[in-house]
Amino acid sequence: MATPAIANAAQRAGASVVEQCAARGIETSVGAVSGVVTERGTVRCSQIVLAGGAWTSLFCGNMGIRFPQLKILGSVMRTGPISGTPEPAAGAGNFAFRKRLDGGYTIAQRNANIAEIVPDSFRFLGDFMPSLVKQWHEIRIRVGRRFLEEWNMPRRWALDAVSPFEKIRVLDPEPSSSVLDEGERNLCGAFPAFCGMQIVERWAGLIDVTPDAVPIISAVPSIPGFFIASGFSGHGFGIGPGAGHLMADLVTGATPLVDPTPYRYQRLSKEPEETA
Repeated sequence: MATPAIANAAQRAGASVVEQCAARGIETSVGAVSGVVTERGTVRCSQIVLAGGAWTSLFCGNMGIRFPQLKILGSVMRTGPISGTPEPAAGAGNFAFRKRLDGGYTIAQRNANIAEIVPDSFRFLGDFMPSLVKQWHEIRIRVGRRFLEEWNMPRRWALDAVSPFEKIRVLDPEPSSSVLDEGERNLCGAFPAFCGMQIVERWAGLIDVTPDAVPIISAVPSIPGFFIASGFSGHGFGIGPGAGHLMADLVTGATPLVDPTPYRYQRLSKEPEETA
């Protein structure tokens, strides 16, 4: 419900929303942005914001830009209406829940996100190693079919050729039944009123994470006119309005809503920091 509402508000403000149209890459002129190439043609512009979520690293790689980012699998489920259970949302060490307007709950297993080993796990091992050591207890390392899927996925393509984003329109992974079953048991152990709850739906998503779990909301200095808003590490929906405001400030040259320094691209890249 939230996404269509945001899109409708953007359209009322003059934005155009185009669905089922992949962006293949960007064109430059004299080193600066001059357009974005889509599967339906080229859109001429001098500024582009890449808010590609878990696709950002692959998109940037085709441009020769290094963006250290990995994907982790988060699984969630929802229940039918339940009575006699807590009203406030809660997040414990091994479960989390939030009551819905329909009387049911959205439930997840906390600190049990799955990090599947893929080729990028090795490409960005040095970037993520400090976080891996620090947060080892919060993730679960797995090896599965996604390694071969990403191994066989093109990392470079011509802008007049079909891109990976057209072959896989939506990242819609299967949820982890074992993780959700464990979360359900943990929740029932803490709140017996949840025992016997009816599970209506289970789903999952690939969360784009950065090595320090802080998003990039920044210009890319090496390509004037190119901006990135990605790597929200599971917090994008919550901080999206503020992030959008900050990015709009950076693109238009307005006074930033907040200090943009912590979100600069250079902190995770190999590009030198700008000096005053």
